[in-house]
Amino acid sequence: MEAAIIGSVVFLAVTVTFLFVLFDHAVSGVRLKEARLNYDYDVIIVGGSIAGPVMAKALADQNRRVLLLERSLFTKPNRIVGELLQPGGMDVLRKLGMDECAKSVGMPCHGYVVLDERGDEIRLPYAAGLQGFSFHFGDLVNNLRKYVWQNCQPAVTMLEATVTEVLVERVAPCVNRAYGVVYTTAAEYNVPESPFTGAPPSRTDSTSMSEEVQKTATAPLIIMCDGGSSKFKAMYQHYDPAANYHSHFVGLIIRNARLPQEGYGTVFFGKKGPILSYRLDSNELRVLVDYNKPALPSLVEQSRWLSEEIAPCLPSNMREDFIKAAQSTQNIRSMPIAFYPATFPSIRGYVGIGDHANQRHPLTGGGMTCAFSDAFLLAEKLLEIKEMRSSDVVEMADIEDSIQNAIVSYARGRVVHSSSINILSWALYAVFGTRLLRNACLEYFARGGECVSAPMALLAGVDHSPQRLLWHYTRVMFNGALNLATLSGPRNCRGKDTPSFGRRCINAATFFVSPFRVLEALYLLIAAACVAVPVAYSEFVSIWRLINPTGFLSSIYKTVRVAVCRSLLNGRKRKPIGL
Repeated sequence: MEAAIIGSVVFLAVTVTFLFVLFDHAVSGVRLKEARLNYDYDVIIVGGSIAGPVMAKALADQNRRVLLLERSLFTKPNRIVGELLQPGGMDVLRKLGMDECAKSVGMPCHGYVVLDERGDEIRLPYAAGLQGFSFHFGDLVNNLRKYVWQNCQPAVTMLEATVTEVLVERVAPCVNRAYGVVYTTAAEYNVPESPFTGAPPSRTDSTSMSEEVQKTATAPLIIMCDGGSSKFKAMYQHYDPAANYHSHFVGLIIRNARLPQEGYGTVFFGKKGPILSYRLDSNELRVLVDYNKPALPSLVEQSRWLSEEIAPCLPSNMREDFIKAAQSTQNIRSMPIAFYPATFPSIRGYVGIGDHANQRHPLTGGGMTCAFSDAFLLAEKLLEIKEMRSSDVVEMADIEDSIQNAIVSYARGRVVHSSSINILSWALYAVFGTRLLRNACLEYFARGGECVSAPMALLAGVDHSPQRLLWHYTRVMFNGALNLATLSGPRNCRGKDTPSFGRRCINAATFFVSPFRVLEALYLLIAAACVAVPVAYSEFVSIWRLINPTGFLSSIYKTVRVAVCRSLLNGRKRKPIGL
């Protein structure tokens, strides 16, 4: 009887869902107006730092006519993000012929070294033949822009301009479509004599911003590459902001110091979280320190905290230079970190890539790899569309539908290359911040072989298998629980020597009569599940994987959700961007 009731409920739920999807498809397909003609460009790209130039190059290879808009195009940026590129990101650049942009300014990175609290080193190399690069963010951005400027004209037009509005029109009941942008630029727009070379020009040297003019550009596809702080991602995506920032990375550059293993990114452990360091050039090291609170103290307090609490956690050969850098508040930079899972566009003709679509914890340095992979995947989806503009209304309507199908296919398909990097970044941060989980992880790495090579392939962005990530994550935690039960492993031995097989058997036999060890093992497994399950859920579970994210029902859902979030959940002040 109960089985029959459950079967009926399931059948009813499936039927109702099918009818909703059918209704949504029918209503969303009703055109209220003819397809727009006479577009200025095939594609408009907003943002020209990391993802934008790579996206432009991929589209130029397809002979698309592209407009790239960047508000500070000719000025080299100076930020503490985007300084480490994993081998997977290098593979994408290599496919597009842009790998020299990173190689020419980067320091080779062959993997990671982890130093525990006792100073013991665990070396985690990439597989043979794989290599990442670390560099000053501005140097890479300048090279990417310069490459597109010199190699992709006339297909790509690059302008220094600020996008103020996305042009949207109603094309079906409750369904909107982006068809262009409004941007401001200098009334007398001048390109520097030698763009992207030598010292960056001042604002007045490149474009005089004293007088601005407003202009409009149209295209059937708008690609947003303007980063995680874009106001547009809250407006035109099914965006779920967090209540507050998750934590912060506080950054310093120290000079004349040496890493324990040169050519490797290095992870140290502070009192409450990880410390990441890597080489920017032959003389400078970047040090990023985790500050695991939503709000930062004053710069003076940060300086004291770095000098008194963080410096003692570093090797002695780095300590003096670190303290010297930390004592000047002008040297201290910070970046907020927010939990921002993958999202879907809520209007047609609009798509975000890179941090505009999804952000992860920067500990693993996977952001640029995801952004480059996004650009490559979206270009692949668009490759099947021969022409993106037409003077025929019926043909243009078909082109718009094809573009939208490519957008949805990309948004649903990017989980293949992004999910493992995203999950690993948040999981590794949580694991490194909890003593029991950290010990289990380091003991697993200490086994060597596949216990290092497989996780490092995932971290490098060359293995995208979430199943393999789940397998090794589970092995890490059960291996940690087994070591607690048998009092084995370098961090669980009660003596100096590793216990013999017989001793481990005796320890295992007494495990269940030792409440403290049982509680530790249970805590380890439960904490591990609490770390992984929510992150994996946010990556893989979304209603928009089944229902059209830009249809009639989705538009109504977004309107209601935003109204509720604003009125009841302090939505305007949420992070990284309020609703």
